[in-house]
Amino acid sequence: GDAVATYQELKERLEQIEAIEAPMVVVNICSVGGDVADALLIYEALRSLDAHITTRCYGYTASAATIIAQAANEGCREIASSALYLIHNSSCVAEGNAADLQLHAELLSKTDERIAAIYAASSGRDAAFYAELMARNGGNGIWLSPEQALEAGLVDVVVAPDTAPSASLLERIASWLGLKRKAETTAQVTPPVDDINFRHRDFGYSTIALTEGQNGVRAT
Repeated sequence: GDAVATYQELKERLEQIEAIEAPMVVVNICSVGGDVADALLIYEALRSLDAHITTRCYGYTASAATIIAQAANEGCREIASSALYLIHNSSCVAEGNAADLQLHAELLSKTDERIAAIYAASSGRDAAFYAELMARNGGNGIWLSPEQALEAGLVDVVVAPDTAPSASLLERIASWLGLKRKAETTAQVTPPVDDINFRHRDFGYSTIALTEGQNGVRAT
């Protein structure tokens, strides 16, 4: 069936993150966001590791995903030169009487304060600076280019395709999908630690990519 994000899956992923024993962890992020509470849990799980954390943002990195991006060690929040970065005020769906709605409004305000504080802690800037950016356009925030995100202190390094510090783009995509590329040489180099593709460590192929591929097939 289709891949579905559930609380149980999130719980299992968090447990796997907390169990990671590696000197270095690279978190590839390409997401339009989601639940703030989930993002905060992932952020805290990554921050709790005794490892050097690097976060790398690609494509659309938006909303709650930008919280996870702040989990990196100092100077290690990377963003691709082709990416876009969105921060905005939190939102929710609510119903009830005036008192109920007031409680929701207060929670949203507290959530916005917490998010702005996380941005501030990672950048050294004042939280009010990020609160103002998040509140733009009626609370819908602002889309930032990589250069603007760097200037705003939300990322540390803009990585151009021809200056990528690690594997090529194709190798990174293969890694996300859990695929193994054919070795280009016969030379074998033993890394100091195992390189684990966490997102797809339990199976060989991405169920999301497989589903998208199947949906794109048409009779000829």
